[in-house]
Amino acid sequence: MTTTHHPVVLTSSSIGGRDEEVVEANAAIIDAMRKAMLRLEDMSPVAVRSCLVDFYLSQALEGGFAQYAVMAGGRIATDPLVREGMAGMGATAHLDLFNRAVEAYGAVSAGTAASYLAGRSGESGAVPGAVLRVDELDGEFEELLEHENITALNARWLRGQPDLLVLDDEEVGPYIQRLAAMALEDAREAAGARESHERAVAGRSARTS
Repeated sequence: MTTTHHPVVLTSSSIGGRDEEVVEANAAIIDAMRKAMLRLEDMSPVAVRSCLVDFYLSQALEGGFAQYAVMAGGRIATDPLVREGMAGMGATAHLDLFNRAVEAYGAVSAGTAASYLAGRSGESGAVPGAVLRVDELDGEFEELLEHENITALNARWLRGQPDLLVLDDEEVGPYIQRLAAMALEDAREAAGARESHERAVAGRSARTS
C-alpha cells in the first residue's frame, strides 16, 4: 500500500494574488478533490482545515453563527477541524470567539434555532436569552474582523507551508486524477489484505475444530 504525505496545492495564478484569491484557490482545489471521490485522508490536512475555516467565515458573514451551525451538518467532525485550522493559522481571537459561540448556540433549543434562522421570535414574541447571546457574539464577530484579519492569516498559513506545491491551472486536474487513482489502488490493496487475513483466520479455525 502506498503511503504518501499530501501537500497543500495552490495555482501559479493565485499564489501571488490577493489573500482572498489564495484562500479561494485552495477551497476550489479541495472541492475538486471531493468531486473526484477523494477522502479527507487523501488530502492535505492543512488545506482541509483552511477550507473549513473559510467556510465558517463565509457562513458567519452571511447569517451569523447559526447559519454556520446549520450548514455545517455533522459538526462533531467539522468543529474540531475549524478549531485546529484557526489555531494553526494563529487566529487566536477568532478561535476564542468560536468556542464561546459553540457554547452559546448549544443552549438554543432546536425549535428556537429554526425560528431564529427564519427570523421569527418565540410563541410569546419574546426573544430567548440564548438567542440574544448568540446575537451578541455575532456582533462581536463583525467587530473582530476589523482587528484580526482571518483571511490574511489563512492565506499566509497556506503560502508558508514548507511542502507547498504550486501548479499551473491546467496541471491541477491531472494531479487530482493521479491522486484518485492512487487512492483507488490503495483501497483495492487494503480490501485484498483484509480478505487474505479473513481466509487465514478461517483456515486456522477449521484446522483446530
